[in-house]
Amino acid sequence: MQLHQPKILQQIAALQAEMLVISFAPLEKLQRWVPHFQANFLEPYYEEHQQEIPTDFFSLTRFAADPDLTAYHAYGLGRNSVLKIYGPGILWQYAKWAVQGKPIAKPLEDPLQRGGNFVINQHHRLTLAHTGRDQSDRPPVSDILAALG
Repeated sequence: MQLHQPKILQQIAALQAEMLVISFAPLEKLQRWVPHFQANFLEPYYEEHQQEIPTDFFSLTRFAADPDLTAYHAYGLGRNSVLKIYGPGILWQYAKWAVQGKPIAKPLEDPLQRGGNFVINQHHRLTLAHTGRDQSDRPPVSDILAALG
C-alpha cells in the first residue's frame, strides 16, 4: 500500500517506472484479491487522509500469478516459520486493522511463503533485493525510489 500513495505514484511515474506484483495465488484468486485490496485498504486510506480517490489506482502496476513459485524460487524466497509470520509485527498490524474496522481474512494460500521486494532498473539490473522477515517487513519507499534512479 505504501507505494500506491499519490506522491509516491507521481515519483514512480516521473522515473518512467512500473510496478510488478507477483503473487503465488492462482490467477482466479489474484483477480478477486485486487478489487478487495482496493476497496478495503486503498480507498479507505485515501478517504482517511482526505485525498481524492484516483480513477485507476493501478495504472503503474501489473499483476502476475505465479502459483508454481517459479519467480519466488528464482529470487531465493523460501518459507518462514509460524512464529515469524504471526509474530508481534503482524499481530500489531492485525490489531490496528481490527480497530479500524478493516477485514482480516483467513489466508487461503500458503501464509508461510516469504515475500520480497525487488527493483530492476531501466538497464535491467537488479538494484534492490529485500526479502521480508514477515508480511509486514518492507523496505522504505525511499530505498525503492533510489534503486529506480
